[in-house]
Formats: sequence, C-alpha cells, structure tokens
Amino acid sequence: MRKLTRLLAVIFLLLVFFASIAFSYINTSKVAVSFGFYQFNEQAVSVWIISAFALGALLGLILGLGLLKSLKSRVEIRKLSKQLAAAQQQNEVLRGQAMKDA
Repeated sequence: MRKLTRLLAVIFLLLVFFASIAFSYINTSKVAVSFGFYQFNEQAVSVWIISAFALGALLGLILGLGLLKSLKSRVEIRKLSKQLAAAQQQNEVLRGQAMKDA
C-alpha cells in the first residue's frame, strides 16, 4: 500500500511538473506585479502564477503542520483539564463522605 501511495505521489508530481512546463510555454506575455509600495520587474505571467502557487504550497505546509499540531495540543489540553477538574471534584466528594462515615 505504501508503494502505491508513493507511486501515485510521484505520478502526481510529474503531472504538475509537465503541466507547469506547458503553462509556461503558453503564457509568455510579460507583466509587472506591484504591491503598492514596491513594484517587481516584468516577468512572464506563468512565472508569477507558478511562483504564487509554490509560495502558497510552501506556506500552507509550514503553517498547516504547525497550526494543526498546536490545535490538536490545545484540544487535548482542554479535554485533560476538564477530566482533571472532574476527578478532583469527585475526589473531594469522596473524601467528604469518608470523613462523615469515620
């Protein structure tokens, strides 16, 4: 199963690579990108789009993995804190009953 997953991932990456090459070949007109305070030199449309795609994928991986782990940890901490509070409350109740019985 793991080999099949790797094979499909390699095939997908090759398809993306060849699609990027075809996209670059077709979209050769040059445009300048401006962020208001800074303007980049003119590059082909395909360069800007592929760069944006790659940057978004990279940021998505970096932020997504860290954020997902952080979110899972927070949920787990909240769940365990509630369990601890319930156990402590139950412990106090049982201690109170034991004191009355003694």
